[in-house]
Amino acid sequence: MWQANPDVLVTDLDGELVLMHPARSEMFSLNASGRLIWQALPQTGAALADRLAAHYGLPPEQARADVTAVLGALHDRDLARPA
Repeated sequence: MWQANPDVLVTDLDGELVLMHPARSEMFSLNASGRLIWQALPQTGAALADRLAAHYGLPPEQARADVTAVLGALHDRDLARPA
């Protein structure tokens, strides 16, 4: 199960979702698929991949790889973490 860091500030700027980690003063922007993943948290990686595959018509292996990449980037920046 993955969850968003509750300290992260979220802003929608013209369809782009921007996350800011206040303690690190870093901003991170998400594209449409990243937004879909972020807004579905908390959720398991498998459930997120299923959601991404269904929404964009992706093959399951591509959806899993995309979710893994997004969650890895969010985790590296302390924006989301496994529960």
